Amino acid sequence: MNLQERIRTHRNKWAGIGQWQDPDLTDCLDFMATEVAEAIDKRLRTSARYTRNTKKQVPTAEEIGTEVFDAIMMGCIALDLLGLDLETIAESKLELMDRKRGLNPAS
Repeated sequence: MNLQERIRTHRNKWAGIGQWQDPDLTDCLDFMATEVAEAIDKRLRTSARYTRNTKKQVPTAEEIGTEVFDAIMMGCIALDLLGLDLETIAESKLELMDRKRGLNPAS
C-alpha cells in the first residue's frame, strides 16, 4: 500500500466513526499551507537567535517532521480530489527534473 492509499484508508476509517470530514480543494490547499507555516514556526523556534516569550521547549526534529507530514497528508488529499495518483505525479515530476538537468530518466 502506498502512502496516498494508506492516508485514504485512515481517512475512510475516521469518517466512518464521524471523526473526519474531507476538506474541499480550496480548504485542503489552505490547510497544507498552514501546516508548512507551522513547520517553519517550529524550525524558527530551534534557533537561539529568536527569543520568544514562552516557556515551551525547543521543538524536536520529530515535531517539525510531524508538521511536514501534515502538509504531505493534505497534499495527498488534494491529489485525491483532483483524481491524481501521488506515485504517477512524483514519477513524472522527477523525470522532468532529470531532463532539465540533462539526465536520461531511469529505465
